[in-house]
Amino acid sequence: MAKHGSASPRKQESRTLDAHLKRRARKLATDSRVNPGTRSLIRYALEIKDESLEQIVNRIEAGEMRIDHIRLEGD
Repeated sequence: MAKHGSASPRKQESRTLDAHLKRRARKLATDSRVNPGTRSLIRYALEIKDESLEQIVNRIEAGEMRIDHIRLEGD
């Protein structure tokens, strides 16, 4: 079988979330004061270990109960 030189295996990013951040996020995901759509966003971000979770949690803890957009930071 021929090997293709241009096909290289993708590097999997190791996504880990701080345990304290996870606890804070889980607490907010069950808080009825937070918009249901935002709670779903938190649960999904936890599930996929999204790097934006910290931004979401910080914004909610600062008093923003509904997240309409997320600013993605470039590398």
